[in-house]
Amino acid sequence: MIHPKKLVLPLLAIFLLTACIHDDFDAPPATEIPVGNVITLAELRSMFQGQSITFEEDYSVFATVTMDDKAGNIYRNAFVEDGTAAINLRMQAPGGVYEGDSVRIYLRGTTLGSYQQMLQLDNVNADQNIIKLATQRQVEPTPMGIDQIGSDTQGRLVRLDEVQFINEHIGLPFAYSESLLSANRTLEDCDGNRIIVRTSGYANFADHPVPEGNGTLVAIVAQYAQDLQLYVRRISEVDLEGERCAIPGDDYQLVSIADLRQNYYEGNPNIPDESRLEGVVISDTEHSNHPGQNLFIMDDSGQGMVMRFTGFHEHPMGTHLRIIVSNRQVSEFNGLLQIEDLPPGNAHSLGTMELPEPKERTIAEIIANINTYQSSLVRIQGASITGGNTFAGTLTVSDGTGSIALYTHNWASFANSTVPEGPQTLTAIASFHFSPQLMLRNLGDLQPE
Repeated sequence: MIHPKKLVLPLLAIFLLTACIHDDFDAPPATEIPVGNVITLAELRSMFQGQSITFEEDYSVFATVTMDDKAGNIYRNAFVEDGTAAINLRMQAPGGVYEGDSVRIYLRGTTLGSYQQMLQLDNVNADQNIIKLATQRQVEPTPMGIDQIGSDTQGRLVRLDEVQFINEHIGLPFAYSESLLSANRTLEDCDGNRIIVRTSGYANFADHPVPEGNGTLVAIVAQYAQDLQLYVRRISEVDLEGERCAIPGDDYQLVSIADLRQNYYEGNPNIPDESRLEGVVISDTEHSNHPGQNLFIMDDSGQGMVMRFTGFHEHPMGTHLRIIVSNRQVSEFNGLLQIEDLPPGNAHSLGTMELPEPKERTIAEIIANINTYQSSLVRIQGASITGGNTFAGTLTVSDGTGSIALYTHNWASFANSTVPEGPQTLTAIASFHFSPQLMLRNLGDLQPE
């Protein structure tokens, strides 16, 4: 048995310890984040003169968050706006700032720089650089036309009215969630102005099909290299349920490729005002054996010509296409006739159309009449291909009447495919690059005999 006196000292120690404990704690001193010099986002952007700037002094910017990364369309990014300008914040970690937050951004330790021509504030720490002042302070998007969007509107929350996605992208998903691949979809207005809508495969609306109609779209302006693009925040801000734009050119004069070619050879390269050209696309964008700005088209005259756009196009083979060619000129590029500097918005899909039957000719006939067959489909029986094991580069096609070059761009999908042996029935686009040549559209253009 423990003697009662032996409990005295332990109990006394517990009493004394307890007497020293109280719940009136002093709060640890709060970390004060200084304000320093207050500047606007416009002033911040103007500081960038081509070289990155890391802030070592006390500066602050007051702004409102217009897009966060919760929907998955951006990652470790946020966009803010203050009425004078907007900018992209590159966060050290995801989260921490949310759409509608009114914030003070403390600039010490952050870096103002440019990535692929997109101005951004990098190395932003949500705890050390962001002071949240209020929440649910939504910014009204700025009404803007596609033609008004430029590098000076980077980061802005904008509203575009009377816009629609191009025919080629209707029904496709905004992006690919299963493979987590991002995708570009093209938005246009009724005047043919176009801009990219960029969507991440991680976006919670990635699998949503691109709508068919015309209407309003709200998004953030971004830039990647020369390409201006838009980031959608949520699918509810893609409100495209109205009637699509009327296809322009119904009252324009329909010109034929045969007449354009003949006029050019007679010394008149000019195309009159209010002119349209209509035909079927014979080149194959899927397999890419041509520059991305080029398109080969044939019309009812049975002849073809190259259309060279100012940007890449996505018109697949078999598209029935209307192209506004008013006040353009037919010109030559190394002997290949083309209409160049066409805005992509000048081309309008009219649906699909059956491809013309290739003209079955010998190589000798093609070479002798290259001005007639140039940029049209031809078919050669008994063709043999020599000069290499794969298609990339220049090979030689012979048929007993003569020989002609077969050219394949190294970026074509079949460039590294093995050249078949033995006689082939060969279908190709007759082309010209200082001398006559042929271009395959895909490997289906070769059939063994």
